[in-house]
Amino acid sequence: MRILASQFRAARALLGKDQEDVAAWVGLDRREVSRWEAAKYKLFSSDAEDLQKAFKKNGIELLPAVGALGAGVRWLKPGRKDRYRGTQFRAARAMANLSMRDLQATSGVNRNFVTRLETGLIGALNLETLKKLEQAFARLNIELTAESDDWGAGVRWTVKDPFGEVAASEH
Repeated sequence: MRILASQFRAARALLGKDQEDVAAWVGLDRREVSRWEAAKYKLFSSDAEDLQKAFKKNGIELLPAVGALGAGVRWLKPGRKDRYRGTQFRAARAMANLSMRDLQATSGVNRNFVTRLETGLIGALNLETLKKLEQAFARLNIELTAESDDWGAGVRWTVKDPFGEVAASEH
């Protein structure tokens, strides 16, 4: 399976883990994970496979590109409590490699609101604001995928290889 840097960023965001945590799972240096997530170099296939296994062990599935759909990530099992999908939005932002400021510029949604949404510190949600975020990610070719009876929610590219992204491995 071809694994993209954006998938690792999104998987880490779904879990709410930092690069140091993820690097420790497989004995990598945090700087290696950081450089790879920034697409500055390619991980060795064995490291990418180890990271994929570590994410799976922590409940995250890396999805291959299938048909017209691009690669993505999702929870292995349904039932995660994410009332306003803040974790999903955080994963989508990580997949697109956007800062809070970038997302504000792209969506027109105040970054303070995005911070509260992503951290679960929001009491109520304006549906128009939510729609602006969803539309911004759709323009970036990112889909927030729904939970099913068999797997959890996630995010994925709606097109294959949207930026000619460097893959971590090919098997």
